[in-house]
Amino acid sequence: MQRENKGALPHYSFPVFLHHPRSIRTGSRKHFTRSQTQRANVAETLSLDRELVQAHDTAVELFAAIESKDFLKAGERENDINDKIFELAAASFGTRKHWHKRLVRTGSNTIHPIHVDTPDRVLQEDDIGFIDLGPVFGKLEADFARTYVIGNDQAKHDLALALPHIFAVCKEFYVSRPDMTGADLYDFVCKTCKEFGYVYGNEYCAHLLGEFAHKTRYGLADINFARPENNTPMSDPAPNGDKRYWVLEIHILQDPAIGTYGGFYEDLLNL
Repeated sequence: MQRENKGALPHYSFPVFLHHPRSIRTGSRKHFTRSQTQRANVAETLSLDRELVQAHDTAVELFAAIESKDFLKAGERENDINDKIFELAAASFGTRKHWHKRLVRTGSNTIHPIHVDTPDRVLQEDDIGFIDLGPVFGKLEADFARTYVIGNDQAKHDLALALPHIFAVCKEFYVSRPDMTGADLYDFVCKTCKEFGYVYGNEYCAHLLGEFAHKTRYGLADINFARPENNTPMSDPAPNGDKRYWVLEIHILQDPAIGTYGGFYEDLLNL
């Protein structure tokens, strides 16, 4: 099992604008109370920022443990690998809770997005697969996915190598314009995938993350996904005033003339 993370990153440059918070006067009791409330809200947001990063870092450790076990290898069934990952997460990381279904997809199953149920499959020689997990650590959600290649098929290795590069280009674009709409980001992701020689494989490219369960708190409206229908700035807060935390998904599909497979890469976007 080989995770592809090497290779030179193509150079893309976007301007980054730094916004400085305005000073708040506290000359009266009313203004002082408001200032106190604002500082408390900022402190709460910064605390959640740190906690989500910690949950992310724990997910990274979980994936390192999975890789060390060499679960993805020829002859193994997807469902058996999924069960092994669940037990590893419980035994070594103390969680049996996952906010979305655990995905272990290989070969032709890799072309399908999460909402499509796929049949169990046995890994083959010279195969490709991805693992997508949404573990919950304490009260915090994580969401992390990586693609792996089994064997020496060069086209599969090339696709897997492209994924972190595409992710980096798209994240840099978002950071340069955090007020862009979900539709803007989706359009850019699709164009970037095409520039790398692949087709984007899902109807959205980013979604929310947060305290469990964010889907209950914020719902599944278009504004909570980076998709063509979302013309709301991604930097807007949730209706209740919460900061919205985004995860970027890169799901690419191989040219059918080469093979019926794809790859998946997922990580934090605005942290």
